[in-house]
Amino acid sequence: MYLWRIKLLKEDIEEDKLTRKDYRTYGIAFFLLYGILFLSAIVQIYMVWNMSMMIVQVLVASGGIYYAYYLNGASKGQNFREKLFSVGWVFLLRSVFFMSIGMLNLFVMTNLFGVEELFNAKSSIIVGLLFEMLLYWRIAKHIESLKSS
Repeated sequence: MYLWRIKLLKEDIEEDKLTRKDYRTYGIAFFLLYGILFLSAIVQIYMVWNMSMMIVQVLVASGGIYYAYYLNGASKGQNFREKLFSVGWVFLLRSVFFMSIGMLNLFVMTNLFGVEELFNAKSSIIVGLLFEMLLYWRIAKHIESLKSS
């Protein structure tokens, strides 16, 4: 199971080296991490903002998954779920890592320069949604590159 190296994962997918058990493992790991992140985002948005922002969160997630489905060839595409779960798993791990570093950096910089009011829950939710859009775009592009497999 790959945790970071998307190139090696894609090579294994293209060479059909992953078994159903491997895909199932990726699927379970993806759903667990994605579920935790999605639910925590929804709870945070609900507590800080309002219902319309929760709808935006759901639309971003739905739109991102549909975009990946579309780039996979839509109904003519093959193995979409397997590609989404395996590629998505690697990119979720990467995004959690980079998002954590980015938010920590934002927190430190705003405190260092005395502009703490810029680092609040609403601004971090907006940054998180933008980062999520970037995540889905990268997942979709990698799935598109695997379209023939």
